[in-house]
Amino acid sequence: MTIQRWHELSNETLAQYKVFHVRKSRRRSPRTGAEIGFFLMDTANWVTVLPITDDGQLVLVRQYRHGSERVSLEIPGGLIDAHETDPAAAAARELREETGFEAARIEALGVMNPNPSMMTNRCFAFLATGCRRVGALHMDPGEDIEVLTVPLRDLDGLIAGGEIDHAIVLATVAFWRARGARES
Repeated sequence: MTIQRWHELSNETLAQYKVFHVRKSRRRSPRTGAEIGFFLMDTANWVTVLPITDDGQLVLVRQYRHGSERVSLEIPGGLIDAHETDPAAAAARELREETGFEAARIEALGVMNPNPSMMTNRCFAFLATGCRRVGALHMDPGEDIEVLTVPLRDLDGLIAGGEIDHAIVLATVAFWRARGARES
């Protein structure tokens, strides 16, 4: 069987918030002809940044996450602002804002669908190398961030031990490894 695109019949906006919109989309199955409603979330595209210093340190952030109701250990990342057309520039901005670090080089690792069953956005993953602290953090009002560096060789232990469990962070690490990651 060849999987086909479903025909869109209608869209109804259910809610509009600052960072996402929720809509109900009615679609027709090409296989059965049935009309089914799906709930979708539209939001801006995102970026993630895997930042590494010249001396082999991974720059991480800790912040409280309301969905999991706990403090999460992550790499920097966030929304691509409406005026930004270059995901790499957004990645550099997020790195600077959330950590106070800048990178000598930023390299694209890959693009992912955060949750294609209900979200319409994409997430652009980047590797930032030659990172160095250049100033203070510039947190959004809804952020409380702690910055820490850990030896890159400790990354697997942080993942295996469940300290890093954010799916998009894990996907970014997978992109990096698929491109022949070098760990010090």
